[in-house]
Amino acid sequence: MSSRSPQPDLFIAAVADAPFRDQLDLMAVPIVSLAKSKRTAPIRFKRGEVEVEVSAPAHLGLASIWDLDVVLWALSQLNEAVNRGETPPATVTAPAYDILQAIQRGTGGDHYERLKAALDRLVATTVRTNARVRKGRRWETFHLLERVSWEEDEQGRSKGVSITLPEWLHRAVLDRRVLALDERYFALTSGLARWLYRLARKQAGDRPDGWRWSFAELHERSGVTRPLRSFASDLRRLVEVNDLPEYLLTAYVDEGGAECLHATRRSRLALDHPGREIRLPRHRRNPA
Repeated sequence: MSSRSPQPDLFIAAVADAPFRDQLDLMAVPIVSLAKSKRTAPIRFKRGEVEVEVSAPAHLGLASIWDLDVVLWALSQLNEAVNRGETPPATVTAPAYDILQAIQRGTGGDHYERLKAALDRLVATTVRTNARVRKGRRWETFHLLERVSWEEDEQGRSKGVSITLPEWLHRAVLDRRVLALDERYFALTSGLARWLYRLARKQAGDRPDGWRWSFAELHERSGVTRPLRSFASDLRRLVEVNDLPEYLLTAYVDEGGAECLHATRRSRLALDHPGREIRLPRHRRNPA
């Protein structure tokens, strides 16, 4: 399928297995719900000069971290075009089947309905933030998706989906403010694990000494409504399982008595460390 379209404002997804990308400025702030149940309470986050407010109509609820997979897919498709030397528009179109396969979902009838619902939440969720501003107080307000067009045939079967990214995220792709994600991210079933991987990918990155956070800071950054005690218990379970892609988690208590979490790139560990991994050639799993 050609990446060119007769419409200058439309980009046709051409790479079925495009490496996934995330947007740098949004990886360390709460922009979606981490719960599988509907969340109607807004997210309000402030740390230093950075502020984020996220809201959505109560009948739809906030977009979830699983809904965000569609945004990551769109970012990744446009990033592939940039890698080819193109300047893609903000709108990308593809069969719904291709999107579901790319984000490792099933392709039965109910999965199409779930995809529709996810797109509705992404369009309805409003983010107001100054996360990109390094000095001053300029705010950006946008929806996680600017516009969605879902086309069906006379029998109600999906023919194609067109997704328009907000200008803020579109510009981020053109400016190369994106970061690679491990494809195993999409197999994580915990919203907290998904969020923590994205945070570690942004802040720990490939640093030899990794990155450290207190449990209290992680609780604040996550935007969850659960009390810190319950959140800390969830973190300890994640450390016990320790199955995040690319990063090894270690919990400890600092000199002041605060519980903390340390994330280290597994490839940076000693050769004989049991948590070290050697990356195998990239292979996309087909959804069940």
